[in-house]
Amino acid sequence: MKVLIIYFSGTGNTKRVVNKYAECLKQNEVDTQVFKVEDIIQNETLQTLRFDEYDMIGIGYPVHAFNAPSIIIDFVKSLTKQKTKRKAFIINTSGEPLKLNNISSLKIRRMLKRRNYEVVNEFHYCMPYNIIFRHTDLMAYKMWHYAEGLIPLDCQTLVSGIKNKPSYVPMGRPLACIFRVEHWGGRFNGKHYKVDDKCVKCQMCVKVCPTNNIKIENGEFKFGKNCLMCMRCAHLCSKNAIKIGFFNKWKVNGAYNFQKPEREEENKHSRYCKKSYERYFTECEKRLGILKDEVKHK
Repeated sequence: MKVLIIYFSGTGNTKRVVNKYAECLKQNEVDTQVFKVEDIIQNETLQTLRFDEYDMIGIGYPVHAFNAPSIIIDFVKSLTKQKTKRKAFIINTSGEPLKLNNISSLKIRRMLKRRNYEVVNEFHYCMPYNIIFRHTDLMAYKMWHYAEGLIPLDCQTLVSGIKNKPSYVPMGRPLACIFRVEHWGGRFNGKHYKVDDKCVKCQMCVKVCPTNNIKIENGEFKFGKNCLMCMRCAHLCSKNAIKIGFFNKWKVNGAYNFQKPEREEENKHSRYCKKSYERYFTECEKRLGILKDEVKHK
């Protein structure tokens, strides 16, 4: 069996999940290759990839406003129609376990079908926010703890040929269309990004931007019109020097370490989607067969 996974990851959460998939699939003796979607686009790798050589392709992404990021949609649009039906699967991540996140795949499912791909599986994992607010270290640890445990089981589902499909909320397709305004809004807001006086001009933001949207002209940082609002530049800035336009109060800076903290800080957002998180973690525990008190939910 030969599998190709193409993914986009803003600040590393989806990358972490996809890499775990690759590890587990290889342990199951599945020949697995992984590519970042921006590398494929920028290096024109798409022209050399023979998709008909793979038994299955996977597409991974973080949910952006209940949709796939525009860079993933553009990638799927660029795929040519296969002569024979090919299998595909979807991996997505989000900061909250709302059922509404399931509509994020509707558009790419439809596009893949037109290109003769059958989406046989879709898997969703909660991973900590890189915008809106910062999850506590314990919550970040729990999210990855459960994802890390579930991924081997989901890989077995893929290898075994078992199909699954998420359930959708009523009026899912029109809702997804409405929320897709984020693609345009991200480009508009991205032009209002700025760097403040904490900037040391290390140019890390320029190097990591997936759309080459950040330039330096006459010693000044310029943010263009191709922003995905993936938060990579602001989240990873070592000096916390980037202001993210109209959403600066939602900025989250600094990578999560995903380690279990010795002492948990106060959770100022403990009531946020509380029941949804409780249901998600309970379902994870049931699937993994572990006791509820092994990782306490606070």
